[in-house]
Parts: sequence; structure tokens; C-alpha cells
Amino acid sequence: MNAIREFRRNTPAMTDEAEAAARARLMTAIHEPEAAPKRAVTHGLGRRIVVAAALALAVGGTAVVFGGRPDMAPVAGVAELGEHAARAAENDPTPVPDPAQWFYTKELRLTGVAGDQGDTWERWTRVDGKRSAWYQDGKLTFSGSTSFDPAELARPPVTPAGVLAKIEAAVLDEDRRGSQELNGQVPPGILWMEINQLISEQWLAPEVRAALFRALPTIKGITVTHDVPVADGRRGVAFSLTDAESRSYLVLDPETYRYLGTSSTRLKDRTYEWSDGTEETFEAGTASLTAQLEAAIVDRPGLRS
Repeated sequence: MNAIREFRRNTPAMTDEAEAAARARLMTAIHEPEAAPKRAVTHGLGRRIVVAAALALAVGGTAVVFGGRPDMAPVAGVAELGEHAARAAENDPTPVPDPAQWFYTKELRLTGVAGDQGDTWERWTRVDGKRSAWYQDGKLTFSGSTSFDPAELARPPVTPAGVLAKIEAAVLDEDRRGSQELNGQVPPGILWMEINQLISEQWLAPEVRAALFRALPTIKGITVTHDVPVADGRRGVAFSLTDAESRSYLVLDPETYRYLGTSSTRLKDRTYEWSDGTEETFEAGTASLTAQLEAAIVDRPGLRS
């Protein structure tokens, strides 16, 4: 437990309840590794790597590494991270796809402090944002347009303040979320969530992606955190946001600044009621990790390259 105290020393504050819950689950995972039911995690991921990533979240976001630490040149602050990521996006040599093509992503998802619940998720989103598709019960299922029109986001001039204004306007649209509920103000947590979804699920023009990265440091509460793990064991530098309920991270490769995945830890219990009337409770200390395993432009949903 001395190691945990050492890791916690350089991490944001965690509530006593969340830390106690995380510690309890961690010790259960260490002493009784077969106690929790397991679901298969694909791609032969070793349990050793999975537990390392989950343990990192349980103690506040600092990675526990079984082996050497890769050399990293840490960025000085969140503004510098935003600028590095923006320049990498602007210099991306990937050809601009046709609007009728599809953006394919494959993601590994893990939950639980011991990382014992995992699956992969494949998604296809049309480049023009008009349709999305995924497999359900072995069949492709389609939905309508995505939340944001990529062409609208790319309409010049594209600036950090401009893209934030467009996202805020869409969020406040009564048809989407209800401006009365938000009282005309979009909180930082919702902006953060929308930007995370855009970066992880949609193809974005290089200038739009760059503007989003430059916009993130301007949102109240967003900071930079180093050595944050994603679901497949990779570690990166992250934009991070802590609110009353969770600590979450948008993780980038520390050398190329490409998107790696996300990490989050619940800081207090929260129960959600789903559309079918069922309820699900996420307890304090529960960690959720994702990792983008593949990303490609394809000609139609169902294709992977």
C-alpha cells in the first residue's frame, strides 16, 4: 500500500468514499482474482496489463507499470498539449475522404477496478455525418445523423472559439437537449463530453480537429495529466477534467499526439435509469477505459479496410 500512497501524492484529490471503494476492490482483485465473473477480452490481452491499467485509475490516474517506463518529454501545461495536438492534426497526411465514405473505428472497452469486464465495439459513421452503423445480434444496425454536421463545423473561418460556439448552439437546440433544462448555459462537463465524442467517433477535417484541441485548454477545469493508461495497456498524455462525480481523461500518444482512448473513474455512486425502465448503479471507484484499436476510411459499413 506504500506504492498507492506514492502514486496518490501527485494526483488530483479523490473523495474518501471513492478512494476507500477503489482500495477495497483493488485488494479483492489482488487476493481473490477469481471472485468476480469474467467476460472474454479479445486480442489476447494479458490480465497483467489489464490490471495495471485499472489499478492506475483506481489510485488516481498514474500508471502502474510492470517493467520499464518509456522515455517521455512531458508537456509543460494544457495549453502546450493543445498546441502540440493541433499541429499534429494540421500536419496529418491522410487524404480527405469522400463525404459518402465511412469512418470505421474499433474500440476496446474495459470496466471495473480489476478490468475483468471487457468487450470490443465496432462503429461506422458516414464522413458527412448523416448515418451511423454497428453490429447488433450479428446484423448491421443503422441510425440517423450524428449530433454534429461535419460540414458545418468545417465552415470557415474555423477557430477554437468558433467551434465551441457551434457545439454550444447545437447542445442548446431544443430539439436535441432542451435549452430550458440548461438555462441557456452549457457547463464545461457537457462541452467536454461532446468534444470527446467528436474526436473518438467522427471523421473531422484537420482544421476542425486542430481547433478542438486548441479549444480544450480554454474550457474551465481542463488540465493536463501524464502517464494515463488506456484499455490495451498503452499510456499517454491526457486532457483531464474532474467534477463532482468523476475524473475523466482524453488520452493522446505522447509522441505523435494521435488519439489513443479514454479513461475515467467514478468519484461517487450514481444510478442511471435506462429507456426500458431498468436501473444500473455505478459505484464510486469504478473505472472505465477505452482504447481505439483501429481507425480507417472505408467505402461502406461492414468493411474494415
